[in-house]
Amino acid sequence: MNAALRARVLGAYLSPGPLRRGVTRLRRRPPFRRPTLEVFHQVDDPHSTLLLQGLERLLARHPELGLRFTVVPAPAADADPEPALRRSWARSDASALAAASDLSFPAEATPPSDDRVRRANAVLLRERPATNQLQAALRVGDAMWRGDAAALAALTKELGTAQGQDVRPVLEAHYRTLRQRGHYQGGMVRFGGEWFWGVDRLPFLLRALADAGVGDAAPLVTWRAPAAAPRAEPLEVFFSFRSPYSYLAIARLWARWAEGAFQLRLRPVLPMVMRGLPVPRAKRLYIVRDAKRLADAQGVPFGRLVDPLGAGVERCLAVVCALPDAGSKLRFAAAAFEGIWSRARDVATDRGLLAVAEAAGLDEGVVRAALGDESWRGEAETNRVALKEELGLWGVPSLRLGRRTAWGQDRLDTFLTQLRTL
Repeated sequence: MNAALRARVLGAYLSPGPLRRGVTRLRRRPPFRRPTLEVFHQVDDPHSTLLLQGLERLLARHPELGLRFTVVPAPAADADPEPALRRSWARSDASALAAASDLSFPAEATPPSDDRVRRANAVLLRERPATNQLQAALRVGDAMWRGDAAALAALTKELGTAQGQDVRPVLEAHYRTLRQRGHYQGGMVRFGGEWFWGVDRLPFLLRALADAGVGDAAPLVTWRAPAAAPRAEPLEVFFSFRSPYSYLAIARLWARWAEGAFQLRLRPVLPMVMRGLPVPRAKRLYIVRDAKRLADAQGVPFGRLVDPLGAGVERCLAVVCALPDAGSKLRFAAAAFEGIWSRARDVATDRGLLAVAEAAGLDEGVVRAALGDESWRGEAETNRVALKEELGLWGVPSLRLGRRTAWGQDRLDTFLTQLRTL
């Protein structure tokens, strides 16, 4: 399949026609059945813990909703290439989310021991009604993340547990079900065939429920506006040209740049698969569909895409690393991302790369000179090492402003308030 045809197929997949939209509506509101949320909870995942707090509020508001509650283990290795880094990031991110909202999570949560995780799983694998299971999970999670061994022991006695020998086989069976359903990690809600991750995607879940005639999409979580505190340091942005979330971050930064330049350092890296980290099909499909959903909400064009993996990524890296200043780098990155992810530009070809370069105001000579320079490889490797060793992260986009770090375009707003215009 050539690039143009593949782009059309992917565009149709991401922008379904009337028939698929009708099927989605039926899934959300099936005749003679009440709308039901499928929740996949991982006991030692902080984002799962926060999600349950939001769902508790949702079910209190709409008791007519059905609930299916499934406990799953940590993601498999193919979907979790850096588990230690992920666990550390998840704790700090959940603490930051709780500090910025009316959710609850310890500011200094410590990793639960393997024994406490086993006990928590044993409690939650005991058969009980789904709404009771949600309450049990909230109580168990609170005790576990507070490091309260006595409270966890009391809950174990009060709530009872599944048989010890059944815990691992049942968790593995639940995880197989999750993968068969099309996902790969906990902290997820499935409704109407659509997946919603953590509290970050609760607004989309509320809209889907409203479309199904349940509620009015009123927020479940109250967020405090980040304090404006101008900083002298540059905002460092680690990104990959193959990452649709990086596209969304760069698009927003480029729009902000038009309002007034700020201190910025773009730090491109190779995509995960070109760094030897696996990305399974289910993960790729979820990411691109989630990015499409976010892009539509943000008014960013998205959908007609050509995967730049390999030569396309390398050629874009060569050009962006050769440019002399933050403004020209950002302008090219924004044009390249838009070309790749919304205009089906095949940047592995001269025609595609020169088209995005022209959109960025670069002439052909600049591009040709950049393609003859291999120094981008050293810069990309330096950025990869800094991402892992200094930020403790592995995915993109990742952000650093002074001592503050974060992963994901969802966290960009907290940094935008602290940029000082040049």
